[in-house]
Amino acid sequence: MNDLYWFNPDNEMSVANGGASYTLPGNIAAMADDLSFLPACLAADGDFVLVPEPVDAFFLDRFRDLFRKDVRPVLRADLSTLAFGRVLPWGWSPRAHRVLAPAVANASPAFRRSPAAVWDDTCRDLRSRVRALDCLRLLRGRLDMPCLADLPAVCGSLEEVRRLAAVRPVVVKAPWSSSGRGVLMLRCGPLSAKEEQIVGGVLRRQGFVMVEPRLRRLLDFAMEFELSSAGAAECLGLSVFFTGDGGGYEGNLVAAQPLLRARLAAILPDVSLLDGVRGALTEVLPLLFKGKYEGPLGVDMMVYEDSDGRPLVQPCVEINLRHTMGLLALRLAASLAPGGEGLFRVRYSREPGVLARLAAERRAAAPLRVENGLLRSGCLALTPVGEDTRFAAELFVVHEQ
Repeated sequence: MNDLYWFNPDNEMSVANGGASYTLPGNIAAMADDLSFLPACLAADGDFVLVPEPVDAFFLDRFRDLFRKDVRPVLRADLSTLAFGRVLPWGWSPRAHRVLAPAVANASPAFRRSPAAVWDDTCRDLRSRVRALDCLRLLRGRLDMPCLADLPAVCGSLEEVRRLAAVRPVVVKAPWSSSGRGVLMLRCGPLSAKEEQIVGGVLRRQGFVMVEPRLRRLLDFAMEFELSSAGAAECLGLSVFFTGDGGGYEGNLVAAQPLLRARLAAILPDVSLLDGVRGALTEVLPLLFKGKYEGPLGVDMMVYEDSDGRPLVQPCVEINLRHTMGLLALRLAASLAPGGEGLFRVRYSREPGVLARLAAERRAAAPLRVENGLLRSGCLALTPVGEDTRFAAELFVVHEQ
């Protein structure tokens, strides 16, 4: 049986809310609808993708030709009439279980016996940022890295946050948030009234915050893993991504693994230490999640600069217990011609018609070139773009001569 994919970017917000009846904010709802076909890049031939409305036939035919697979869009009304091997939302949450309940009921017996088939308080705790702290503590016994001497703190009061911020610049994070949301960068010194209001709001809603040293970031990257039903952690590869000044996600580099490793080697004197990190994580991740979670997960990392100007690695900034844009970038890299590199990004405009016009301009300026069935150069829309589209995913490919 084939699998069902669903793009629900509200995943962590729904987990934080805790209720199955959680209503998406307007922008997130628009993102979920506009990018609903995006998981087709992860799917295999014959798999299904849940969409809110039929997908444009011209776009669908072009996608099938370029990626040489038939991914079938389905509507919510179809979920109770089809059979699925696995049900694979972007991430599990109470709302995901409510929406996908008909599909779960029609999934394979093996899937219905998996941890994904039910939701309880344990599932919520697994997705807290505290798990990254647990991971760092376990890595301490396996790795010798400066950042492991100064771990994040769990703070349950505003006064605790004030004390830590008075000593050094820190980053305050909500326990349940993702993609740079719920992150507040603080300078060393007293908190402003606005900063106290933000931190106080998270404390009231979620009970505590994570506070960690603010590092001088040089490059964001991640390791993508798959946890098997037996609990083994397989590293699928590296991903390199880009964030803004506030930590918000902006895009992923799409390239073969040797090129990504070379990008890291350009700023990291001993890139081989990443092999040690990978090996340690294959031991640590099962200790944290065996029997509780199976499926994809991403461990966000960072190359940062210490006070002496040395580039160092923070081996576990966050753990994303779900599909990630890094995993999507890994899959897209397999579609590039040898030597090619791409930039994956999600574009946004609140004005109707703007993304459609910009997409047409980019296609004209950088027409897609395909060589032996692989993408060599040009701009490719990965999701349909119409006059009402507010979010669009695209891949821009270049090829070094």
